[in-house]
Amino acid sequence: MEAWEKNLYSLWSAQFIAMIGLSMVVPFLPLYLREIGVKGDEAVKIWSGLIFSAPFMVGAFMQPIWGVLGDRYGRKPMIVRAMMGLALTNFLMGFARTAPQLLVLRLFQGSLAGFVAPSLALMASHTPENRMGQALGTLQSALVTGMIVGPLVGGFLTHLFGYRLIFFGTALSCLVAALVVLKLVQEKFEVKKRKQPARLKENLSYVFHSPTLRAMILLFILVQLSLQIATPFMSLYVEHLGVRPDYIGLMTGLVFGITGVTNALSAPVWGKRGDRIGYAKILSFSLFGMTLASLPQAIVTNVYQLLALRGTLGIFAAGVIPTVNTIVQRSTDEHRRGGIYGIFQSGLLVGNVFGPLLGGMLAAYLGLRMILLVNGSIMGLAFLWLRKSRSRIQFPDLSTAAQKKTSP
Repeated sequence: MEAWEKNLYSLWSAQFIAMIGLSMVVPFLPLYLREIGVKGDEAVKIWSGLIFSAPFMVGAFMQPIWGVLGDRYGRKPMIVRAMMGLALTNFLMGFARTAPQLLVLRLFQGSLAGFVAPSLALMASHTPENRMGQALGTLQSALVTGMIVGPLVGGFLTHLFGYRLIFFGTALSCLVAALVVLKLVQEKFEVKKRKQPARLKENLSYVFHSPTLRAMILLFILVQLSLQIATPFMSLYVEHLGVRPDYIGLMTGLVFGITGVTNALSAPVWGKRGDRIGYAKILSFSLFGMTLASLPQAIVTNVYQLLALRGTLGIFAAGVIPTVNTIVQRSTDEHRRGGIYGIFQSGLLVGNVFGPLLGGMLAAYLGLRMILLVNGSIMGLAFLWLRKSRSRIQFPDLSTAAQKKTSP
């Protein structure tokens, strides 16, 4: 086994373990808020959106800074730092007694988190060009596979022991993930004298002046905004569809899990196809499929219809983020790659911030079905915008991978 493959499997394992813990918490936040004293359906929805968004509010500002530090001191230390920070903050959340306390700790979590961008930068620096799409797609599958197992494990744990225990489970999983990276991941990191790591301002200018990177970060934000409008409220939607109260936690875990299963199985396939037929086709097809899978979720009449549509959504969603990450890698030179990935993760976090906040307001005043209708509509707009803008975007492929631009 080659060195880059060892790193890939080690990072995959670490991200998988961390995501099991992190995704145990999210589906059950509305139900946990009720348990700690938040009264009224509207208050629960608004607090759910705010608390879900909280770490992303801070993380959106911190990610580019951590990316620059990763380019300067190494990506592996940044991965370990982020996972240890997640372990600490989730351990403290297990002792929260009120919604404001939970909000403060989620904000603290956002200031320390961010292991995805340095993981991508590390893999992009150690992987052969002709295996890049496959490697980044496989790494992406670790996140969604963890998101499969996490809600399922969380559903069983909450069913048996209640909601508070899952925060301690999250802390333990992030600690184990940090140790896996520390012991198994090897990084050959050296800052070349003639190419010092770029500063944050330079990285922002680099993205702004590149038509390709500008388009990709806008697409990142739109897709994540769409997905996260509904995510924090899925347990309430499952309840709305008439599931028995003692099975709401379990069925919520299944609804989240089916999306992750299909996403994880599909992500490496999309990566390979992108390396072969081009990234523009993969993005367009994936966005169109996500639109068709999202809109009907607003009119389902039972949880089994929702399960089928969420599974279909996972298949097509798997083609977007790995493809964008590969385009970023092939449009960015090595000495600034961690910083650029950090900016893109900030774009993703912007969607994570405003999606739940918008969803919370829509759910509180217009109903749960409206957030799913808006979800699909935004995805459709992203598809139409990409089709219209495609002629102005330079999509790299294998024939141009060796000729990556050194300036936008």
